[in-house]
Amino acid sequence: MLKEPRKRTDKVFEDYNDYHDRGMIKWVTAYAMDELVKSISAGKAEAMKDIPVLPQLNPAEIDETLAEALKKNRRVSVQLNQKDRFGRQTESIEGFFKGYCGEDEILIGEAWVPLELIRNVHILHEEKWSQVAVFRQNPD
Repeated sequence: MLKEPRKRTDKVFEDYNDYHDRGMIKWVTAYAMDELVKSISAGKAEAMKDIPVLPQLNPAEIDETLAEALKKNRRVSVQLNQKDRFGRQTESIEGFFKGYCGEDEILIGEAWVPLELIRNVHILHEEKWSQVAVFRQNPD
């Protein structure tokens, strides 16, 4: 049994004002998915980031900073002499200094860092729990 093809009505597009549409139906319900918007925003943030290049420290200054961080149990930020594929400075490695592996690597958090790649090391000073704004008394 053969079915007869459906007869469809022609769609007529009329110009209004001085605007001539390209002649296709627009979908009002079409929107960008949340995942797409988030990935575009993340890509834009990645493209716009500009990490300043910190001064090169000599080995004695690096050892002194690491010794102080180990003694006071402070987190450190280590900037490496590395560039990303676009020629920008790579992000610093942050974590607790846990020690040396031989004479050529150190352990920062869970990352092994070669000493010859270190550009700058500085101690991160975190705010004490008693200094957080919630616990401060307003002078008002």
